[in-house]
Amino acid sequence: MPANKKTALTGALVLALSSPAVHAQSARQLKREIDELRKQVQQLIELTKAQAAAKAEPEPAPAAAPAPTPVTAAATPPAPAPEQDQATRDANTPATQADVLGLRTDLENYKYEQSRTAERNRASVTRNTRIGGTVQLRGNWFNPGVAAGQANGATGGNTTPQATGRHTSFDVPAVTLSFTGNLYRDYAEGKNLTYQLGFTTASNFAGSPSTATSASRTLGTSSSGGTQFNLTNANIAYSFEPTNGGSEDRKGTLTFGQQQVPFGLEAQTTEEIRPVITSALFTSALSGINQRQIGLIYRGDAFVDVDWTNNYRVALLEYAAGIVNGSGPNKSDNNGRKDFLGRAAFTVPADYNSWLRELKFGVSVYEGFNNLVNTTSNAVVQVGKSRRTGFDINYTHLPYSIAYEFAQGEDETFTTPAATASDTTPTFRKKSRGQYVNFGYTWGEQFLASEKTLAKYDDYWPKSYQAFLRFDEFDADTRAEIVGDRTRITTLGLNAFFAETTKLQANYLIQRNDLPATGATADRPAKQHGIQVQLQYGF
Repeated sequence: MPANKKTALTGALVLALSSPAVHAQSARQLKREIDELRKQVQQLIELTKAQAAAKAEPEPAPAAAPAPTPVTAAATPPAPAPEQDQATRDANTPATQADVLGLRTDLENYKYEQSRTAERNRASVTRNTRIGGTVQLRGNWFNPGVAAGQANGATGGNTTPQATGRHTSFDVPAVTLSFTGNLYRDYAEGKNLTYQLGFTTASNFAGSPSTATSASRTLGTSSSGGTQFNLTNANIAYSFEPTNGGSEDRKGTLTFGQQQVPFGLEAQTTEEIRPVITSALFTSALSGINQRQIGLIYRGDAFVDVDWTNNYRVALLEYAAGIVNGSGPNKSDNNGRKDFLGRAAFTVPADYNSWLRELKFGVSVYEGFNNLVNTTSNAVVQVGKSRRTGFDINYTHLPYSIAYEFAQGEDETFTTPAATASDTTPTFRKKSRGQYVNFGYTWGEQFLASEKTLAKYDDYWPKSYQAFLRFDEFDADTRAEIVGDRTRITTLGLNAFFAETTKLQANYLIQRNDLPATGATADRPAKQHGIQVQLQYGF
């Protein structure tokens, strides 16, 4: 209790006791008053202690003066404070030393597991590499049956059957494997150096070239390399035009090595998008355009137009020009001449919604040289000229598609039998012609531009179906006096695309052959029906 309060209390007590009224009171009353004074003193002591304790605590900051509340008809009660969620409470909770040490341990375990997985289960390459491939599985039925050991093409095999004929067969016509990647990346302008490496199992349907027994022979002609596994693409490409710009930039790439020849539509169409199971007749009959060649080819485009609304790019002009050996894949040049090729394609400029979209016209030319051989001595006695020219029209405006292509070959050939040919034997230009027209109708969503730009979760992919009708013909020798070398094939088919890289094809075909003067043969009947079913998948 403060000293001044104690002095005042004592003084009041002395005055009260010294007054005359005090002496007049009885002892009982005096005792009662003293007890009351004691109670008051005790209350003052407790009040003083409470005030001292309150001063020891920090005083709260003075609250800001509330803004004047406008006068309304009815006052709105203040909203209750929102309750914090678990994430907010966790964020406001400080981590302990044990939590930090546990997190460090988990990170070290994760790093170790990833390192072991990369070392044991992942392929490692020096440069970035993308691996892809395609597998085809096919079943065939033909009526009349095909004689084994014979060729079954437009020119005929002219061999004696070495096994019984058959109507059905199961085949694996092609398996491809490809590797692509970057050798040098230009971050400033995008003028990159890329590479491509590819392999395929060539369809060696005639059996081993060194085998003459019927047990090892099947339908068709032998592979040009005589093996089941051949090199297809082996090249490097340099981009002279920037590749890291926008879609409106033109393209220009120089490719050196073994590569596909830019001739027409059918020869360049990949297995992934070709509607018919088998290629057009002229692609396999006209040498040069159906094979990969080793050389130098420049490909580019110009006058590019972009429809940004639909992310649609179209180049008014696409072109290609090059020089190659002309002797086929995996071979050095077999003569002292080089082959030259060129192609130009013009696309009608139109936006995505125009009915002229994807209307394209193309012309192709291939100038080469072929060795003329004396079949008795197997010696090259002359080098003849070969020319391939082609014209194509393609119109793909979903759901409709129309494609037409014409190709002509001109080859210098001996006027007399090759068995007696020499360097002075006269020659003439033998002409061969082939053409096809394809009508297609596609329904579904897989090929729509709006679907291609959408992300697909897991293995989801919209299904699409394509029905088509194709007329294909080839005449190996256009001279009127030559008969029995013209073939026409009508194909009706249906393709089902049920995944991004997987499709099922079913073809029904009717083949009509012009017969030679000696009549129909086992490998060249007048008419043949066939059914082919093929499953193709990529990875």
